[in-house]
Order: sequence, then structure tokens, then C-alpha cells
Amino acid sequence: MACFAYLHFMHKSLALIAAVGLLGVARAQDTLPEPVRAAQEALRTATAVTYVERAIDLSKAYRGADMQDSALAAAERAFHHARTDREKARAHLAIAIVQIKRQDYPGAQEHAHQAILLARASGDTSAWVWGESNLADVDFYQSRYATARAHAQTAIALAYAVKDSAALASTYTTLGNCFYIKHDHDSARWYYDASISYISPTETRRHARARLNQINLFIEEGKYDSAMARSDAMRDEVQRTDLSTRSKYHNQRGYALFSAGRFREAIPEFMRSDSLNNAGVAELGLRIENTGFLAESQAAIGDSAKAYLLMRDLEVLKDSFAQAAADEQMLTLEKKFETRLNKEEIARLGEDNRRKADRLRVQNLQLYGSLALAVLAIGAVLLVWRNLRLKRKHEAELMVLNAVLEDKQARIEEVNGLLRMKVLRTQMDPHFIHNCLNAIKALSLAGEHAKAEEYLDGFARLLRQVLEHSVRDWITLEEELDFLRNYVKLEALRMKGDLEWSVEADPQLLEEERMIPSLLVQPFVENAIWHGLAPKEGPKRLTVRFTSSNDSVTCTVQDNGVGRGGKTDRPGRTSLGLKLAGERLALLTERMEKEGAFVIEDLKDAEGAPAGTRVALSV
Repeated sequence: MACFAYLHFMHKSLALIAAVGLLGVARAQDTLPEPVRAAQEALRTATAVTYVERAIDLSKAYRGADMQDSALAAAERAFHHARTDREKARAHLAIAIVQIKRQDYPGAQEHAHQAILLARASGDTSAWVWGESNLADVDFYQSRYATARAHAQTAIALAYAVKDSAALASTYTTLGNCFYIKHDHDSARWYYDASISYISPTETRRHARARLNQINLFIEEGKYDSAMARSDAMRDEVQRTDLSTRSKYHNQRGYALFSAGRFREAIPEFMRSDSLNNAGVAELGLRIENTGFLAESQAAIGDSAKAYLLMRDLEVLKDSFAQAAADEQMLTLEKKFETRLNKEEIARLGEDNRRKADRLRVQNLQLYGSLALAVLAIGAVLLVWRNLRLKRKHEAELMVLNAVLEDKQARIEEVNGLLRMKVLRTQMDPHFIHNCLNAIKALSLAGEHAKAEEYLDGFARLLRQVLEHSVRDWITLEEELDFLRNYVKLEALRMKGDLEWSVEADPQLLEEERMIPSLLVQPFVENAIWHGLAPKEGPKRLTVRFTSSNDSVTCTVQDNGVGRGGKTDRPGRTSLGLKLAGERLALLTERMEKEGAFVIEDLKDAEGAPAGTRVALSV
């Protein structure tokens, strides 16, 4: 598959021809799902008129079987054979849908835009609907909820005009998700109910997943009995779906029971979810979630040994997740975002630009010659007029080419910035988990088993927050305060109650629901505790305060520890967290085009002795 990806990006036309041949090699014919085999047979017998439509149907069948690479190859084959604007628009849509599933959001956004332009030019309102719906999904997954709602409303208005029930169901679900993220449960429930009303009960998988969204609302509202009753009522329906949906169903039941404090009942549900997930697509994120909840449940019922073993497994899975994410970002830079292809395209456009300039100079020479001969013949006047028209045409072409070059370069810089940001964030998580496990180990070796178990229980809850925040670029200030308080509580346990601390924010910031970068402040708090307060004798105080400063948020982390001059790092230990946080802050401020930095101030007492450290962080 790596070879296929290379051919795709370097020689697109050859890859499109080879794609269908590789489809048969990827899986034996008798092991493919029936919808895929039927779509392959329909493509083989398709005529020139129906070929593009049949290739798009094959891409849809592959998507349903979670064969995304094959789905992308079939969609690109459809685009290669498309002749009319309508066919090209629908091929662009097929590619965009696959790229959304592959989390290639910039690529999906580009193809969705192209689909809308072609659909409007050809009068294909149905394709226009799905283009707007795809843009809504792309914006939602990138946390641009206001823009996502705007595209979704446009898609709904168009879908009503053409009576497209499938588009209405999909777009209403996206709107429900936008309000669910904002904790507006009433609005989310209305849109989820509207979505289900447009889904046929015969579409078992889509219908079941839509009902799972409704149950999530009951869980978030603390109505666990209602959630379990709804879940029990759809058990038979779920059994007729695929392994992925059944795995998510049991995971949701486990989470409802876990949230209700029924830990012994939650454990078999999480185990069933993990078993179904491993038998199906083996989604790493779902496996991490099941393992984390199992560890926390075992700790809650007092089985510390199983909880500790599960935590060990979770650390291995988390390292695998971080490595996979880092590898994916590097491959994305080379393949998914077609960086190499863009550079070659820019070089080609530059060469075209130079050729156009040379041709323009030649035309200018012809123009001057024509003016000199204008006094000799009336026919020369016509030649002058022709050359003037050609000059204007070539100047317009030059402007278009320059605009394309600037757009390509801006896209590459945007992609590179996103990749550097995500790679830095994935490097921070294993560092944080390693520190927490060291603290658990230290308490256990000291014989403080009760505190170790309490620390382990709190760490399981904290790790769930880390998992949720690590996949989001921005979180609310209230979520950040809750996360930091949970973290400092754990460190206070390790320091045997000697730590006095507070984590607060200005009420105005909480009312405004300010958003801040996820996992950015924690390394500074960790540094204050481990390097400033831990070596100190006597009272230990830590304050974390969020305040408003113009259009930015300032976080102040202050301690009365030994200061930077008096800290005693353990051999082999480096403060990697502060370095990574600084790099993330630099990338964030560069992308937002705002000022942002952190300043470390060494505090002194009246006699000039070290009295702690103050860090002021602005975002």
C-alpha cells in the first residue's frame, strides 16, 4: 500500500489505471463483502455512459467495508474518467468523503469546494447539497463550530428544495454534534430527533448510530436509568449491525454504568466492547478508552492489582498512539497533503509563467512593429488591435498563475504549521504520564498503599481528561481549570498534605467562555511542583490564576519554592515539558498572528534570598 501511495502522488494517471488491479490483490474475491463484490461486477460491465457512476458506487461500497484506501482509488478512478462538470462534481464529492474518514481535512475541504463550484456551474443542486454538508463536517472536526453551522444551514435549505432525505439526516446530525459539544443539550436533542426522522429503519447501521447520539445526551445529563432503558430497547437492532457499531454500543453502556457508579456492571460491558473492536477494525482510540475505563473501574471496586496492570497496558497503548500519530504526521507531510506534488506543480506553473512572459515580450515587439507600419497601410491597424487584445489576455493569464502560486505556497505553510503543532502535542503526553506513574511507584515503595490507591484512582480520572484534551486543539477555560485542579490534587497527595494551593480565574473570563490551547499550562504547574516546591522545607504554596489582558488571556503560576537557582534535578532528568510548551506557544502565536510568550521571574525576599518563582504565560 505504501508503494501504491507513492505511485499515486508521483504519477497520478498510472496509479488510477493500477488501482483496480490492486483491489483484487488486496483481498481474495471470496472474502470481500457482498456489496463490494456486486459493485465490482457492476463496474466491469459498465458502459462509457455509466462508468463514472459505477466507480462512485464502488467507492461507496468500499467505504461501508472500512476499506478506505480502496475507496479512495475507486473515487479517483471515477474522477479520471469524468467528462462533464456534473460527473466531475460527484467524483470530487466521493474523494472528499473518503478523505474525511481518513482525517485528511485540508484535502477534503479542497475537493468539497471544487465539487460546489462544478455543481453550481452544471445546475446539479443535489451535488451542491452534499458539498456544503461535507464542508460542515470538515469544519466540525477542526473545531470551527460557527462555520460548520453556517454550511449545515445552507445544506439543509438546499436539501429541502430537492427533497434529499439522506442529506437532511446527515446534516441534522452534524448540527446536533455542534450543539452537543457546546453542552446545549436541548438544541442537540432536537437536531438528533430530526435526523432520525429522515433515516429509514431499514438502514440499520445509520439508524442505530443516530439513536446512540440520543443516549449520549441522557448520559451527559446524568439520567443514567433513562440512558440504560433506551439502550436496552435497541439491543436487537444493534445486533443486526456491524462489529464497529456493536463495539461502540457496549462502550456507551459501560460508560453509562460507570458514570452511575455501577462499576461491577460496567466492567463486562467495556470488555465486550474491547473484544468486538479487536475482532473488527481494531480502532486504537476505542481500545485506549476501554482500557482506561476498565482500569478506573477496577480501582473503584478495590482491585488495585488489576488496575495497575491495566494502567501498564494503557501506557503501552498510549505510546503506540503517540508514535502512530507522529508517523502519520510525517507521512501526511509527504503524501496525504501531496507536498511533493505541490512543489512540482509550483515549478511547472513557474515555468509556464516564464514562457508566458517571453511570449508577452514577443507580442510587444510585434506591437511596436505594427505601430511603425500603421502609416503605410490600413491593414496594419487591424494587426495592432489584434496584438493589443493578445497582450491583455496574457496579462490576465499571468495574474491567474501568480494567484495560484501564492495559494499553493500558503497551503503548504498552513499544513506544515499544523503538523508541527500536532507532533509537539503528541510528544507531551508520554512525558506527563511517565511523571504520574513515577509518583505512584514512589508512594508504593514508601509503603503508603492507601495513598497509592487513592492516587491511582485520581490518576485514572485525570488520564481520561488528558485523552479527551489531547485530540482537541482548543478547550474551554472551565475545562482547563477542572483539569489543573485534578492534577494538583494528585501532587498534593504525593507531598503528604504539605502543599497549599489554589487554581482560579476571573469570573469575567468564565462568563465569556474563553477558549485556550489544550495541555499548555500543565507543564508550568508541573515544573513549579517538581522543581520548585518538592525540594523545599517548610510551608509550600502554589497559586494559578487566569486573568484577562486586552484580547489575550494571561495565566500566572507562582510558587514559594527554592527558585531556579536552588532546584536539584535528579540525574538523567530534563525539563522537556517546558521546552515543548514553549515551542507549541510559538507555533500558536505565529498561526494566530498575535503576541504570545511566557516570562519566568525569580522572586526574592527582603534579604535577597530566593523566595520562589513566578511564570506569566500569555495566549
